Amino acid sequence: TGAERWPAVAPDGHRAAYVRVREGPDQLRLIWLDSDSSVTVLDDRDLESPAWSPEGDRIVFTTRTGQGGVWVTPADGRYVNLVSARRARAAWAPDGQSLALALVPPADVAYNGDPERSGDRERAPAFLFEEAVTMIAAPAEPDAGDTPLSAAGLTIDRRAANLIAFDEVWDRVARTYFTGDAARLRRAEWERVRERHRPAAAAAADELELESVIHAMLRNRPPLREPAAGWAAVASAHPVATEAGLEMLRRGGNVVDAAVAVSFTLGVVEPDASGVGGYGQMLIARPGMAEPVLIEFMSRAPEEATLSNGALLQNGRYPDDGPVLAMVPGTVAAMELAWKRHGSGKLAWAALLEPAIRAAEQGYAVSDGLATTLAREQQHFRKYPGSRALFFRNGAPLEAGETVRNSDLAWTLRQIAEGGAKAFYDGEVARRLVSDLRGQGSAMRLTDLARYFAVERTPVSGSYRGYTVFSSAPPSSGGATLVAQLNLLEQYTPRGPYPEDAGTAHAMIEAWKLVPSSRGRIADPGLWPVNLEAHVSKDSARVRWSCYRPDRSLTPADLRGAVPACAADAPTASSRDAPRPAALETDDCSGDPDCHQSGTTAFSVADAAGNAVSVTQTLGTWGGNFYVSPGLGFLYNDKLTSYGLDPEQYGARLSAARHGSSLAPTIVMRGQGAARRPVLAAGAAGNAWITSAVYGIVTGVLDHGLTAQQAIETPRFLIGGRGFGGGSEPEGFAILLEDGFAPAVTRRLRDLGHVLQPISLKGELRMGYAAAITLEEGGVTAGADPRRSGAAGAVRCGEA
Repeated sequence: TGAERWPAVAPDGHRAAYVRVREGPDQLRLIWLDSDSSVTVLDDRDLESPAWSPEGDRIVFTTRTGQGGVWVTPADGRYVNLVSARRARAAWAPDGQSLALALVPPADVAYNGDPERSGDRERAPAFLFEEAVTMIAAPAEPDAGDTPLSAAGLTIDRRAANLIAFDEVWDRVARTYFTGDAARLRRAEWERVRERHRPAAAAAADELELESVIHAMLRNRPPLREPAAGWAAVASAHPVATEAGLEMLRRGGNVVDAAVAVSFTLGVVEPDASGVGGYGQMLIARPGMAEPVLIEFMSRAPEEATLSNGALLQNGRYPDDGPVLAMVPGTVAAMELAWKRHGSGKLAWAALLEPAIRAAEQGYAVSDGLATTLAREQQHFRKYPGSRALFFRNGAPLEAGETVRNSDLAWTLRQIAEGGAKAFYDGEVARRLVSDLRGQGSAMRLTDLARYFAVERTPVSGSYRGYTVFSSAPPSSGGATLVAQLNLLEQYTPRGPYPEDAGTAHAMIEAWKLVPSSRGRIADPGLWPVNLEAHVSKDSARVRWSCYRPDRSLTPADLRGAVPACAADAPTASSRDAPRPAALETDDCSGDPDCHQSGTTAFSVADAAGNAVSVTQTLGTWGGNFYVSPGLGFLYNDKLTSYGLDPEQYGARLSAARHGSSLAPTIVMRGQGAARRPVLAAGAAGNAWITSAVYGIVTGVLDHGLTAQQAIETPRFLIGGRGFGGGSEPEGFAILLEDGFAPAVTRRLRDLGHVLQPISLKGELRMGYAAAITLEEGGVTAGADPRRSGAAGAVRCGEA
């Protein structure tokens, strides 16, 4: 069974080809219209848009996963020929000997909290029209002899086409980032930028020149969001949460007090990303500390939620949503621990929850991001009465701008405000929570909640070009990955920011490929030995960097084994104590819009006295387990399946085990001993995009002197797996790119062998939301990320 799409009637009028979309690879099927009999032609790939040859003996179709491609098969499916390795719609020429290919956007990546604001993601681009439509022989060697239609005699009004493409990009940026009173001045500047560059666009002799003009326009745009500078600052994913932190600072609280208020408020106004049902890590730096302290509050497996508990399975498999997936949450315990040990002592615990309670009772406007989550994941939310009651109106998911009031969550938060973490873990909230979840098949018990604790750990750290970088600790691998990336990249001298310099971009990509695997090395340190030597060792990095080639990209074959093949003869920390080969851990959702990415948020708070906090908190998937307990008002995490599936395996789901993640709250410091001070606090959201964002921000600030806002708005890249057919093992790496890389950089990267997959529209920043604050002498500056509802705010010295 499955949805049936893309019907195409054969020239003889008696048969139709169509695609049956199902879980797993799709099916290309034929049906005889006069008898309803049908057969399966192909069933091993994700495909779309079949079209018959004029003779009715062959079918052309497109694959949509990975890079995509165009294929031809005979009607009986006995073989398949690859015609083009690009994603395109195909139409047969009347002679049946050639195909017209119209390029379409690459297969979209998984939803990652990126608001759907442009409305034109599936439109064929006006940009690069000559390359968008080609003629090609069929069958032939892939992409052999493809001819632009312009070379076949098509006349193009170059000036008109140039201005259409130029104006399309300008308009998209204007309506996405420069609307409303807050953006009035930046909108006026954007209009002046258009007038400066439009004549050059009109005069561009070809599309490469036009692309360079558009890139220059985008480089000269004003900031997409307004940064904030002052004595203390907050950067978060929502303006209501940022204001909550500023309120605490104005009332005399310190950065930790402010961070606690931000955390609880984000759980109200960004409920699909984090909340009291979630988990995370918090990094705190204060003057007088020898090094920052990390509060780890990852979720834990209930005692009965072990791999041997078959009652957690539904029809032989774990569910995709619902109460069974929830693990013991850690956010409330961590916030109380942070306040007790590192708060100012000037603000009562209840005061820190006032902004969150106020937002829940009085209501808040649904953001673009929350509206997108509800629309995209509505089939999951719809299953549960509590979720429908909170997030749906008249049977439809809430839309951006609608007001949400959550009296149930206000009650929960008030219990926490009055009774502390004990009220959540061992009070009325706990009793209601367990009564509901356990009645729905969950393994959660009151004793699981009562035994939960957040814990202070030593952050992972390393040096980079004279700075000291502190980041997340196990069971998260994000900090170890960041330190390993920087250890490798330190051996390269960058000439410029990576979007503008191909050498820097190539080195950063290759350094990431050379990072040791965390598998078998990083897990819950309370249950398994942790070995970070391969990640933090400078000797290991030097040996692994010997694999770097400035003239070509590394392939999976180069990286196979516990030590990259090119460095296999050298003794290094990477080769010891690794229980399995350390293959590169790529993003496994690239090119798959149905894959569920992590729903996460991050925020930073800092002041000019040298206090800094970076927090990353999450529910797991966007929407967590999609379940709201009646009367409690919050979503839960979904981490039941985020463990190893073998009880003897490193990182398995044992009782009370804390799961792994890629969270990477980060603080960078300069100096030694008592003179050491923070210069950057940063964090990011989005599973593998966390690594991308923090890596880019740290190097942008330290190597190139970027401001927090500039570093946040730098386009991201991510290494993903690549395969042409769907259902096969990745055969290489695809580099997922946000728009904003210089045309010369992308051309050079392709020359070096990198396969590039754009994942955003021209002018759009889409993946890897981040929060960052830079600390300078006498002040701090916070950046706001336009990828979501990011907001930066600051207080001056007299206000705090």
